[in-house]
Amino acid sequence: MSKKTKKVYAKLIANPGAAEKTGRVKLFEEITRELKTLGLTVDVALAKPHEEAVAIARRAVKDGYKIIIAVGGDDTIEAVIRGMNGSKAHLGIIAGGTANNLAKTLGIPEDPMQACALIASGQFRKLDLGRVKVGGRKKVLFFELVTIGIAAAVYPDAMHASKGRLSSVKNAIETVLKHESKPKVTVIMDGDSSVTVESMLAVVSNVPLLGTSMLVDPDSSLDDGLLDVSLYPNFSKAELLAYSSKINHQGKTADGGIQRYRAHKLKIKTSPELEVMADGVMLGTGTVKIKLLPGALRVIAPPVGAGVEKAPSAAAVEMPPPISPIVVGNVTDKDPAPMLDGQRAERIFQRR
Repeated sequence: MSKKTKKVYAKLIANPGAAEKTGRVKLFEEITRELKTLGLTVDVALAKPHEEAVAIARRAVKDGYKIIIAVGGDDTIEAVIRGMNGSKAHLGIIAGGTANNLAKTLGIPEDPMQACALIASGQFRKLDLGRVKVGGRKKVLFFELVTIGIAAAVYPDAMHASKGRLSSVKNAIETVLKHESKPKVTVIMDGDSSVTVESMLAVVSNVPLLGTSMLVDPDSSLDDGLLDVSLYPNFSKAELLAYSSKINHQGKTADGGIQRYRAHKLKIKTSPELEVMADGVMLGTGTVKIKLLPGALRVIAPPVGAGVEKAPSAAAVEMPPPISPIVVGNVTDKDPAPMLDGQRAERIFQRR
């Protein structure tokens, strides 16, 4: 007598706008039918990313679903991730957005049917998550990055402009023109080392891509137990725009004067206080505290190397002694490893 195959239940959370973007009206029905053919029993919920997806994913975890599938763009996937906080459920991804940075990073197939086959295979990776708190507000999970400064300030208008709202174009330009050009940014890393620079932008990333597939950190890894910090000292507004243009759509360019660091835990202070955003969610202004949560998310994905993400570097550079945060030019005057043009001054913490 043959044993009965145990049913595998999955919750599929889909952005209703994804079908229109892909031009396939019956996309969700096709996905559900394919997953059923592959042995999964799927319950479908339609949800707008920011308003509903977090709550639906949280309920799916409480209801005991072992697989939670996000169908849509990066916003939908990130909302589902926030709802899965602390669970051992596996995240499945079927990309249906515009940029699809997470799918590109992980090497998840663009074709929905191939993505279904990957989900049915069950192979997964434990990936890092970040947690951020701004001022006295509540903690927020992020998977992609935290942006501090001019890019966060202009983001809401830029998003509205991308959807055809012409008034937002004017607002975005005004925001850029009015933005403080020489704010002071102090980054304290793992509690005992710091650097202070004048920079309009600071990026703390967990992934290599952001926005319109901008290659913000080519060497970023999602399971190395470290967050990547990028500072842009002495970049003018025009230079930041030019750099953003060069790295658009996975373009590559020399780092130039960008300063890069790696750490498990960060505290970032700015003067004046700058806007903060995490995975498209505006968090206001204030002191930023960020902590890495190693291996906190289980994602159904191919082995590292299938996408844009690179494997963790085998070489590790020890962090220099604590640095006194006194600004002189684009680095501190007591920095034992000052930035050279075109050089990556990576400082990797390895306290595990």
